[in-house]
Amino acid sequence: MRIISSDEIDACLEDRSVLETLRRAYRSNTVVPQTRPLQIARVPPLAGSLSLQPAWTDFAAQGDVTRGYIGCSLALDLPEQSGQSSSLYLLFSGSGAQPIALIDGMRLTVWRTAALHALAAGYLSREDTSRLLVIGDDPRLPRLVSAYASVRKLTSILLAGASEENRKRIAGLPALKGVHVGATEEIHAAQEGADMICIAGPDYRTASRHALTYLDPPAGCHIDVLDASATVPSELLQEARLFTSDLAEPPKSGLEWAADLKELAQGDKAGRRYYGQRTMFLPGPRTGLADFAVAAHIFLRT
Repeated sequence: MRIISSDEIDACLEDRSVLETLRRAYRSNTVVPQTRPLQIARVPPLAGSLSLQPAWTDFAAQGDVTRGYIGCSLALDLPEQSGQSSSLYLLFSGSGAQPIALIDGMRLTVWRTAALHALAAGYLSREDTSRLLVIGDDPRLPRLVSAYASVRKLTSILLAGASEENRKRIAGLPALKGVHVGATEEIHAAQEGADMICIAGPDYRTASRHALTYLDPPAGCHIDVLDASATVPSELLQEARLFTSDLAEPPKSGLEWAADLKELAQGDKAGRRYYGQRTMFLPGPRTGLADFAVAAHIFLRT
């Protein structure tokens, strides 16, 4: 069995190829069972959970078992981790049943997250999108912004609340050569000129989580919600055309969802209907299909 580290993952991947791997995955007949996190009882208030998200090649549909994989992501959440899950991805051969790879799940998740959101942006943002506003901070931002640049020709990026480290890392990305990267505290003014807005994390002004009541994007803007727990203004949720990664388990109930990524990738549902429409993407909790696709992609390239 091959053990694949975070450095090996970074060395073998690039944004566009991972994004196209996800697009093919959403067009495939991969089997993705629905599972629930397993609760781990510990001394209060230190209870945790173990999440398993399996997926495998649809061997019955393809008519043989000589090709394909069986995989499962395992993520452990404990209070001591301060919101950062520990995770691994285990990949098996579909024909011999032997384990063939154990992959750093935390780094796989960063690449999968970036590609998934960029894939959504490719379907939902306007083709002439060039000005990006990022609100909040997240360690995945450099990877995410680089992935955005693989689907849209960005000319300007404004960061509201990003750490100094993230600002330097984003400004130095090879994919952003020639792109103006700046910081702003004037969110009202910045969002008026934004073609796409990424909600990446906590409200940087108050340190309270997701106080985004000031969010009022212009017509035609695409809003990409990286942090699914963000409290988005209800008026915007009602007005925007809403999309998620998997409608089998949407991130919020009581809303009218237009489509998920599978329906977009297969052409069953439309994304943006007209130029001035606001669109919004909120990721769901089910990531088994995307994790499986990226894990197989990594295995074949290391």
